[in-house]
Amino acid sequence: IRRITSLPAEVYGLSGKGRIATGYDADLVLFDYDRIIDRADFFHPFAKNEGIKQVYVNGVLTVEENQPTGAYGGRYLRCGGKQP
Repeated sequence: IRRITSLPAEVYGLSGKGRIATGYDADLVLFDYDRIIDRADFFHPFAKNEGIKQVYVNGVLTVEENQPTGAYGGRYLRCGGKQP
């Protein structure tokens, strides 16, 4: 889990990302392990996946049951305060 969450956040200097802890942004994906599947391929790059229950971006519920809620919690990020 660390390899895909807090480690990249540390490498790129993204403070407040990559952990579930007080003071960190609430970026979470809740999924059904038995149902998650990516339907996109070369010919259908925008096909929706299955099994995503909820997505929270900065604590804002942005996806529920594979459907966008219309709410946006995202913001621009800078790697360690500088452009990559």
